Amino acid sequence: EHEIISLITRACIALRIETERVCSYITEEFRGEFLNVAFRLILHPAWLCYAAIGPSCGKPPDIFPYWNVTIPGNKPVKQPLIRPKDGLPTLKVVQFSDVHVDFQYKTGGKKDCGEPLCCREGYTLDDAGYWGSLNANCDIPLRTFENALNFTREQLKPDLIFWTGDIPAHDVWNQSRDAQLEHIQVTADLLSRYFPDTLVYPSLGNHESSPVDSFPPPGITPSEHLSNSWLNKFVEKVWSRWLPPESLPTIGYAGYYAVQYSEKLRIISLNTQYCDNLNFWLYLNNTDPGNMLQWLVTELSWAERADVRVIILGHIPTGRSDCLKAFSWNYYKIIDRFEATVVGQYMGHTHQDHFALQFSEESDHHPTSFQFISPSVTTYSNLRPSIRVYTLDGNYKKSTYRPLKTETYLLDLNRANEKNETVWEMEYDSVSAYNLTWLTPETMYQLYHRFKDDRAFFYKTYFQYKFHLQPNNPCNDSCYNNNLCEMITGRSGDPSICQNLSLKEQEMYFEKNKMC
Repeated sequence: EHEIISLITRACIALRIETERVCSYITEEFRGEFLNVAFRLILHPAWLCYAAIGPSCGKPPDIFPYWNVTIPGNKPVKQPLIRPKDGLPTLKVVQFSDVHVDFQYKTGGKKDCGEPLCCREGYTLDDAGYWGSLNANCDIPLRTFENALNFTREQLKPDLIFWTGDIPAHDVWNQSRDAQLEHIQVTADLLSRYFPDTLVYPSLGNHESSPVDSFPPPGITPSEHLSNSWLNKFVEKVWSRWLPPESLPTIGYAGYYAVQYSEKLRIISLNTQYCDNLNFWLYLNNTDPGNMLQWLVTELSWAERADVRVIILGHIPTGRSDCLKAFSWNYYKIIDRFEATVVGQYMGHTHQDHFALQFSEESDHHPTSFQFISPSVTTYSNLRPSIRVYTLDGNYKKSTYRPLKTETYLLDLNRANEKNETVWEMEYDSVSAYNLTWLTPETMYQLYHRFKDDRAFFYKTYFQYKFHLQPNNPCNDSCYNNNLCEMITGRSGDPSICQNLSLKEQEMYFEKNKMC
């Protein structure tokens, strides 16, 4: 084992993949996971037979075979959605996603340090700002997250909070389980301090584990030490301040849960790391990890019978190339079957502000749902700290719980660093920017067609908001087509979605624009 890790380290250094320090640390970080997965794949009887004898011995095993969850039939007939009347009660929801707090952030720290995460060591003039840094691979200090919480409490006054994962910093080469748990504990305590009477509904992000992306499904690891019980059991305890006892067992088991918010609204939080293509444990077995999708079908079937609406929370958007195809396609089919029950999906992970539509497999291919993909609180990389706000229809009898409006708030980071004045300003809202007074699959599909038919409108609104850009940032034909494609890509690995782009081109674009 030592020789293998040493060889990988030397190759990392020689190929200049990262600095010598990062290469040395990251190979040790992934040592247990990599060696266990690699050896078990190599020593699989089918692999050994194929390697020793060749094709006459049969094919090597498919690492990512397709699989299916069982979905009931008798889908209800689609009913037209009618916008609620003005003046009915509403719920204000705030989403915090991809906080990535860096406990080692240093004001004046070097912004261009040559490593994946900077603003930590070294001092040069006009480098890392007190509240955070743009134009650099830097996360935010804890005080910036706390300032976001204070602004949210004093100005936004939410009824509930969605917290969709990725709490620790991007120092993925030098993390420990204890440090990850400390990040979770400290940030959860801050949320409780600022919002003692507000319910918070969290989801796990791919950065919560150590190593990053390491989320072995229950029963797959050869020892308890390599399992994820250390993380699942910890968040079960931390999240219990917001969740009832009946929601906790599935968290301790595999990091997902369901909770009844009101008589007619249920919230489901998924562990989307079970579709993460960088979760190497899935190379051993990726068939419905943790039985989560079959459990989701059971939950949605109950909700449908009880006439209860469901909101789904998660971290990794299920239509992106970093979500494994079999998981993505099964999830897509589940949403199609229960389109009348699922009234909202709220994700993060990319750090950008965008959405992704999903469509029916019926002959008319009508839009069934869509995922909000929230911008990040962290600046990583070259993004202004963001807070997303939703106004939902509810809470009253016959509420739809569908979103009526979104708002995005940004921290003026230059002003904060130069004058020590923290001002969160509204970047845009969906009513004034898009003239949308409620956000359904149909209205979002209409918005997509507006972007497709009016490139100038796309450029001055969606494209600017996605990256918090200043005017005059370019978007060429490839950029424009890829962004349009991304809006209608609700499942991964599907070359039929964007006929004007090859699947390879789509995946290259998504790889370039994802945050892992």
